[in-house]
Order: sequence, then C-alpha cells, then structure tokens
Amino acid sequence: MQAIKPRRSLLYMPGSNARALEKARTLDADVVIFDLEDAVAPSAKQAARETVSHALAQGPYPASEVLLRVNGSDTPWGFDDLRAAATLPIDGVVLPKVDDSDRLRHNLDTLNKA
Repeated sequence: MQAIKPRRSLLYMPGSNARALEKARTLDADVVIFDLEDAVAPSAKQAARETVSHALAQGPYPASEVLLRVNGSDTPWGFDDLRAAATLPIDGVVLPKVDDSDRLRHNLDTLNKA
C-alpha cells in the first residue's frame, strides 16, 4: 500500500496575479492551487489562463503539488480551462460545482480528449 502524503496546507493563488504565482515557488505549502475561477474577474479569465501557463513554463514548484482550479463546465471559460489544464505540467485539476456524475464524466472526457 502506498503511503499517504499529508496535505496540511493548501494555498490558493489568483491565476491573474503573476507576482503571486512567482512567489508561490518560494513557499513551503504542501499544495498550491492556481485559481482561474472565483479569484479572477470575468474580464480577466483568458489573461489569467495565459499567466498561469507562462508561470508553469518557468519551471517547477519544488516544495508543492500544483493544482489548477478551473471554471465550471457550464461557464463560457470552463472548456478552454480544461483544454489548457490537459497541456500544463500540473499534478491535478480542481473541478468546481460538480453536482452530478454526468458533469464529472463530461469534465473527464474534455480533459482526456485535449
């Protein structure tokens, strides 16, 4: 059986804040979550996706797992977020507001097809 890795601290960082994403590299959080959903204004969603992609291209976050919190699949940004997530060097995706198995399957299909 694989040992359970404790995740004692989860740090949410707005995906639109390049300075915060860079600072996260130096922090000792168990998990860093780049948030494209609630922490980003609707008018900044596309730019935030690009900011996260650029930050991840600069190299790893050695002390942390990196997750991407995407917008819901029922929003104008969800599909593009999932497509981007499939190409990024991240450890996982945080799916918001998934309230039934059909929506979960839809999200997984989108990730797998990207």
